Amino acid sequence: MMKFQEEMTELRRCTMNMASLTASMVERSIDVLLDLDLEGAERMVDDFTKVDRLDRKIEESAIRILTLYQPMASDMRAVATYMKSITYMERIAKYCKNIAVAAQYLKDKPTYDVCECLRLMGNTAAEMVRIVIDGLMNASVDGFDRITDMDNILDDALRHDMKKIIDFITTCPESADVCTYYISVMKFIERIGDHACKIAEKVTFMVTGFHAIIE
Repeated sequence: MMKFQEEMTELRRCTMNMASLTASMVERSIDVLLDLDLEGAERMVDDFTKVDRLDRKIEESAIRILTLYQPMASDMRAVATYMKSITYMERIAKYCKNIAVAAQYLKDKPTYDVCECLRLMGNTAAEMVRIVIDGLMNASVDGFDRITDMDNILDDALRHDMKKIIDFITTCPESADVCTYYISVMKFIERIGDHACKIAEKVTFMVTGFHAIIE
């Protein structure tokens, strides 16, 4: 039993480290892009490597715990939630890495004011991720009632701002290359929000024992 508790503690520690790093990446990603911060972009790429390494380590540890100890209900839900959540966190981190790569590409390109529409989306996604990561860390669903509304903000912004950017390209054709990257980043941010919803669903199950659909 002591060995089981030690392994559960280590599993939780690694999961929380991955969660904290992922949340930090989301918070930094839009500033890296809009400031064309090459050093920040390089750190983001390095951080994704760390997240990817943690993802593999946590998955292996979780499978080991499930196989060796066959934990009871609450511990079983925790392990299952960690396994599911790290998948979504790894995807979120990959989108942040992709945003960093976009910043590296755009460094020597002209900038257009239309890119400022990304800031609201980025801030909204970062807040969603912070809420669900706090929930995962504290085994709590506090703030989860805001997640659906925030996801709707992202969906509406994607539709509205994509049209805005496409209209801008029409009036300024030379912006097409740069603005195509802006559109890609908007889609990355929207997907980050979707994955935050999925983490919220898994944490809700861990805390309450009941499944929820959050979208």
